[in-house]
Amino acid sequence: MESYYRYMNQDEQKQVTLSFLAGYDGPCPHCGFQLKHPQTNTCSECGCRLKLALYKRFSCSSWLLFMFGIIATIGVCIDQAGLFFGARIYQGAPLVWKWILPELILLAFLIGALIGWWKLKSWAMELRPPVKICIGIAGILMPIFWFNVLFWLFVLTF
Repeated sequence: MESYYRYMNQDEQKQVTLSFLAGYDGPCPHCGFQLKHPQTNTCSECGCRLKLALYKRFSCSSWLLFMFGIIATIGVCIDQAGLFFGARIYQGAPLVWKWILPELILLAFLIGALIGWWKLKSWAMELRPPVKICIGIAGILMPIFWFNVLFWLFVLTF
């Protein structure tokens, strides 16, 4: 419907909207005024133009959770590497590459994973529900896991 509606001319869009509004009994989406079977495509209270639109409802998918996990982990790496660089420069000390190198390696890997996961979207959407649940949980836990790995790597080598 949405793709067909998009290609209608303005008069056809108005006619479809008016036929829908003839049976509408609800609030104006702009001001909340109660509309009872409006005869025009404008709100009688605020004058807002009413337009019929269908939108796909947002759903938080396992693919999206894993993508957010990768992005949050990239943020963790950038934050920690920035703190390492900043602290060493502030102290006037040389950079300790055994602390910074793991961050940079993980950051490069995560950027590659981000690109790869973006390309696997259609594949991930077709997986069975138990696998999707595992992927979603992994995405939520990923930044926490990598933060702890990098933190303890730093603590144990300090």
